[in-house]
Amino acid sequence: MTTVTDEVRENYAKALDAADRRMAVEVVGDLLDGGMDPVDVLLELITPAQEAVGDRWQSGEYTVAQEHAATVISEAAVGTVGAWIPEPVAPRGYAVVACAEREWHALAARIVAESLRHFGWRTTFLGASTPAQHLAGYLHRLDPDVVAVSCSMSAALPAARRIVEAAAEAGIPTLAGGRAFGTDSSRALALGASGWAASPREAADVLALLRPVAEPVPALAHAGAEEQSELLIRNRELAVQVLDAWLAALGEIGADRLVGLDAEAEYAVDHALHALAAALLTDDVTILRDGREWLTTLLAARGCHRNAVPALWDVLSRTAGSQLPIAARLLRETVQ
Repeated sequence: MTTVTDEVRENYAKALDAADRRMAVEVVGDLLDGGMDPVDVLLELITPAQEAVGDRWQSGEYTVAQEHAATVISEAAVGTVGAWIPEPVAPRGYAVVACAEREWHALAARIVAESLRHFGWRTTFLGASTPAQHLAGYLHRLDPDVVAVSCSMSAALPAARRIVEAAAEAGIPTLAGGRAFGTDSSRALALGASGWAASPREAADVLALLRPVAEPVPALAHAGAEEQSELLIRNRELAVQVLDAWLAALGEIGADRLVGLDAEAEYAVDHALHALAAALLTDDVTILRDGREWLTTLLAARGCHRNAVPALWDVLSRTAGSQLPIAARLLRETVQ
């Protein structure tokens, strides 16, 4: 039986690095011709290779253009695998697979959709960043058995909650998955999802146990959720305040490498505010810790001052934290 050897991994990585669609498709095709299970190809070759692409972008080894090019090649490879998977004649059920709004990393969700199809599910993949208000009406038209919602970035978790609400109003259960949901079901359940899965294989097992939702999910009534709503209302105002104050603070400590890089600075502020919102919504400080660590690696790789992220957290505490006590507590706990 064909397996993913180190040579196969190296050849596929070379194809991604060179944006060589033909080579990547040939590598995948050889595995499938050799009898390898399509889901194994997706999970043992394409998924880790694409994760490495993301790591290279975060570390500054890849530019945005290189990351996008490699992702397009991986999408072609997934399409090749998908062409090998027949539509189920007697489906086990019907799953709609969507990325939450603000989640632009759609490849993992597509891999889930193709894997579920291999396991006997009829699937519809909706792609990246699906607005919940648009999904709601579409669900009534499609009438699926489940909605699978994917998030790799914590900034998309509040939008995932809105998908959970939209599905529940239609009586449809939701299955949550992706790196942003962490390593267990706690974040997914905190957002009201019906279930959580760590992998496409696990998703197929969990889906079989889900039952229709009888009524809308209860409103999130904890104080953190209330502060998250306030943060959402004031997001644009706070983003401007935090950015201005952060750039001023960076100038004072001599971190000129970041001052003037508006795109990088605005992205960092946006990421931090949405990570804070997700932490408030789920009452999970580890989201903020992960977000801080991710930003630290990202900015350091771009030559930014080592105190850039601590300065950002200080500004967040003095702006959002000055009026939102739970947010202030979570920000303090992040650095403890």
